[in-house]
Amino acid sequence: MAILETIIGLTLLVVIGNVLSHFLRRVPVSLIQITLGLFIAVFFGVKINLDSHWFMLLFVAPLLYSDAWNFPKRELWNLKGPIFGNAILLVFLTTIIGGYGIYWLIPSMPLSVAFAIAAILSPTDPVAVASIGQETKLPPALMHLVSGESLINDASGLVAFKFAIAATVSGTFSLAHATSDFLYTTLVGAVVGIVLGLLMTRLQSWLMQEQATNAVVNVVTNILTPFLIYQIAEGVHASGVIAVVIAAIVQNLQVKGNRATSGEYYLVNRTTWQVFSYLMNGFIFILLGIELPVAINVHADNNQLVPISMLFLYAFLTWFLIFMIRVVWSYLNQIWEKRRVKSTVLSWKNAFMAGLTGVRGAVTMAGVLSVPAFIDSGAPFPERSMMLFIAAMVIVISLLAAIVLLPLLAKPSKPKKKMTVPLDVAKHMSEPRAYTYVLQTAVGELEHELKASNASIVYDVLTAYYTKIRRIQMRSLQEEKLQKILRTELKFRMIALNAQREALTQLHAEHQISSLVYDSENRRLDRIEDDLSQTVRVRSQRQNKFNLEHLWRKAVRAIRVWVSHTDSDALRAEYELAAQATAQAGLTAMTDYAQLHAGSMNRTETTAIKHLKVLFHSRLANQHRNVKTVNKKSTKVLRRELALKGYTAQRSALEHLYEAGFIDEQSAVKIRQNINLDEASYLAQDSE
Repeated sequence: MAILETIIGLTLLVVIGNVLSHFLRRVPVSLIQITLGLFIAVFFGVKINLDSHWFMLLFVAPLLYSDAWNFPKRELWNLKGPIFGNAILLVFLTTIIGGYGIYWLIPSMPLSVAFAIAAILSPTDPVAVASIGQETKLPPALMHLVSGESLINDASGLVAFKFAIAATVSGTFSLAHATSDFLYTTLVGAVVGIVLGLLMTRLQSWLMQEQATNAVVNVVTNILTPFLIYQIAEGVHASGVIAVVIAAIVQNLQVKGNRATSGEYYLVNRTTWQVFSYLMNGFIFILLGIELPVAINVHADNNQLVPISMLFLYAFLTWFLIFMIRVVWSYLNQIWEKRRVKSTVLSWKNAFMAGLTGVRGAVTMAGVLSVPAFIDSGAPFPERSMMLFIAAMVIVISLLAAIVLLPLLAKPSKPKKKMTVPLDVAKHMSEPRAYTYVLQTAVGELEHELKASNASIVYDVLTAYYTKIRRIQMRSLQEEKLQKILRTELKFRMIALNAQREALTQLHAEHQISSLVYDSENRRLDRIEDDLSQTVRVRSQRQNKFNLEHLWRKAVRAIRVWVSHTDSDALRAEYELAAQATAQAGLTAMTDYAQLHAGSMNRTETTAIKHLKVLFHSRLANQHRNVKTVNKKSTKVLRRELALKGYTAQRSALEHLYEAGFIDEQSAVKIRQNINLDEASYLAQDSE
């Protein structure tokens, strides 16, 4: 029961962290998750006892498998030299130089433990860098380099880390023995990964061909794959990390090249792993925050000679040492590249940016949390708490440094001179704007399909399109332009709401609806007004009326509804009458305003009125529908036809944008994926 409660609690915190990251866009979600873990550990006394023996299996294996399964092939090939240099040579240089540096900085730290800290700090976290890069507009080549190297350096860093931990646990170290062990574990691990990756892919393909399974079962099998491969590789004393990464790459290449499994299976598998990796990453950072107070307290109890301030200094110096190693390495790479390409410009600024992108994350934390509590002699693992604290603080410092310094370095040092922009660049559209155009084109096509016989269905579909367009605008538009649109919509919604309230008052005065329905519908309109006001950051005056008296009135009304003896059919008829009257009143108000101000309205106002008229038309059409005479099957067929016409119109508009040069290939692919996903989701629901 305790395990179940722990999983539920961690999942809840991961979700909360993601929600908070929506409002704190400049702060990586991993840093927010660490803070949440620290918060519940300090203020609620939460403590989780971790078993280091299963930590690598539970967290590292699936995370590496997920990263490798989705690795960027084209970028990996184009930047293969720098990527493999960063992922292998830089990792071992960081382990050796950083290990000796940490050993020199911290006198009480054994050399093997110092090597272990440097090794586990060598892997980078592309997820954290990507979240920062979206805000700071880092160069694409730099982002591709970080993404590519993280695929390999996780494995190489963990192998080096494993040897350093083994040397600490056993108390002995032999260079010849370590070299032979390294070659064995790496080569055998790679062979195990290739063999098992091919076997699993062939098995899944055969089962699919024999119709003995389906895409969902295959995905479940895929989730089990990294755990099985890791266990098998470790069982023959090879590197489970190397085996998992190689197997994932092999499966990725096989699945994408296999026509029989490139559709539903690939899509479901990718989506499932995104969810699974999201949870695993979140769990690790939450656990990191929970373990921080434990590391501080344990170290304080075991070593009173090292104050907390000194621990923070050790952590900062460790980060700075690792950071400078990466900066110097990046600058030397530029020198090497200049020998090959004469036009290459040497820049310390670019080197510092490359150093700052070396953010540490999930793999670092997963590795350090897997350190055993005791060595072979039965004594406690030396300086384990200090090791945990330094690794955790380096993760935090690297995140903060990237957040603060990368935006400053990413800005151009001098204003660019005004240049003549080529035609294809001048008319280039952003992806959100292009997607909005595609959706608006589909709206125009569907409006031509509007007839009296299908009005309710067409208006329903149009309302869904307008909702999607608004969501894109909320995410992508600049604040000033978005506020202008929202305030314009609020203006017309208020006009419609006033007309709707007048219609309700008239119905109540004429005794066509009861006080119960009148109060209920008025409260619904009040809630709409409050939501609209909050959306445009305007404080609603009605919020000030929130008091005990108001709560008491709501409670009395709820009880009246519950104990009401009013005939349910009559009550339902009153609600339908109220809905129809308010929809008609809102539509009439919009039509009258448009006629009165014809020729003087701007595009934003015209669009807002059009959206509202579609909304009210949809409500009226649904109210007028005679359910006794409508064939549900024909309604379903009509809805499907309209939906498919909408998707066809979207694809045609997208093709037009791409062929005309308004969008690049990458944006076209992303928008096409969104259209395909929407269509697949609709057809799946339609088939149910």
